[in-house]
Amino acid sequence: MPFVRKAFLPIAVIAGLACALGLAAFVETRNRDAAALCGGRRYELTRFPDGLSPYISLAAAGVQGEFLIDYGATRSSLSAGAFPGPAGSVRTASISLPSFEKGDFELRRYGLALQPGKGQLGVIGADFLSLLSAQFTGNAVYLSERACDSNALRARGLVPVDETGFFSSDPSTIAAGLPNVPVVYLRLGEVHAWAQIDTGYADTVYPRSVDINVALYDRFAASGVRLERLPDIGVWTCEGRESRRVYAVRDGALAIENEHGQPIAQTESFALIVKPANGCGGIGAMSAPAAQLGASFLKLFGAIVFDPKSGTVWFRGAEGKRGSAAGLADVR
Repeated sequence: MPFVRKAFLPIAVIAGLACALGLAAFVETRNRDAAALCGGRRYELTRFPDGLSPYISLAAAGVQGEFLIDYGATRSSLSAGAFPGPAGSVRTASISLPSFEKGDFELRRYGLALQPGKGQLGVIGADFLSLLSAQFTGNAVYLSERACDSNALRARGLVPVDETGFFSSDPSTIAAGLPNVPVVYLRLGEVHAWAQIDTGYADTVYPRSVDINVALYDRFAASGVRLERLPDIGVWTCEGRESRRVYAVRDGALAIENEHGQPIAQTESFALIVKPANGCGGIGAMSAPAAQLGASFLKLFGAIVFDPKSGTVWFRGAEGKRGSAAGLADVR
């Protein structure tokens, strides 16, 4: 009969292995926590259906599903197909976000093209996001109820953008006629303008889409920027389907900056889409030059931190890209 010998490890070896495994787990946890520049809870990002707009898994009223993280939406919502009640009504529901016990959601019907494979359970809009700090880095987002340490963010080479009048946890500070939506600043040639950061805008047809209102288009045209017409794009709005003009810029780069002109990023690959006035509001209805960035810009920025409690959005900008000494390895 075959004899099977069992291998026995000395107790000291077993203890050593246990210590090594414990140390590895500790280091992994410490590194993960170190990457959370504002603390908070880590959520894995999934991007449906196009790989651009960020989704995370949350539970609402005990139902688990995918939620779009949408800084361009002023109101959070739940799927009218997943919860009882007519579309347009308001439902109060628990939500598994840091510091939240429950919130008020509008029930909405989402277009089939916008939903992930198993359906979209809801949208977390700026009404909730303005109460949380959020750090987007790599394939994760960290959400926290506390404000960020500005010195720690500067030490890692992130560039601040002052959101005064645009985005804040205190709605009374928002300028009249503007939504509570974060912005960054653009420069094309000699023209400067602010642009809303719309993470729910899945710009798949023209990557790095920059929606511009008529006032900003007129400013670009008058400045001598070389605009080349591209095929129009059809979009669905609250008033139905409409066609919008699209332009490429030849021999010109789009610079992303803060309010002082400090560089954050630059790209020569982008499209300008003219957003005319309609009954849906937004930048199209504004008389002052304004723009709106698609979700694909998140990849260009690399790391971005929204801190509404201090009225600041931080970007891993041009200064941080000059070397690893700034400590950016843990936030990419």
